Amino acid sequence: MASKNQKRSELFFFTLILVLLTSFTINAFAEEAKIIWLDEKTIGRVLISTRGTVLSFPIKPTKVILGRAGTFGIEYVESDLAISPLNTAARSNLFVYLYGRRFSFDLVTSPQGGSPVIRVLDAIEPKPAVSPPPAKAKGKK
Repeated sequence: MASKNQKRSELFFFTLILVLLTSFTINAFAEEAKIIWLDEKTIGRVLISTRGTVLSFPIKPTKVILGRAGTFGIEYVESDLAISPLNTAARSNLFVYLYGRRFSFDLVTSPQGGSPVIRVLDAIEPKPAVSPPPAKAKGKK
């Protein structure tokens, strides 16, 4: 059977290892996705990180047009567009078609800024259906 001193030593070393492991652990912080609301009349300015940025749409875009070829690389992943600058001074317009409508973006490379994920939502909210006015009762004058 182990002596009390041996158990204390084991407990001490276990605690020391636990403290060392937790003190040298790199903390990772989750960053929330930025949300931008657009309609057909507005142009969304998007800072593209040099590490890339994802534009996330509610549905898969039907067509995507980059205004200046050779400025950004675009990958299509379901309803997302993964955008990476091809040089540090890249800037271009981007037109995305979905819902039968056009959404416009001004893409600007930003070494210091840029959100990794940007959710793009429609600024025009669906309006509730208006029910017809109640019919007038017949018989009374």
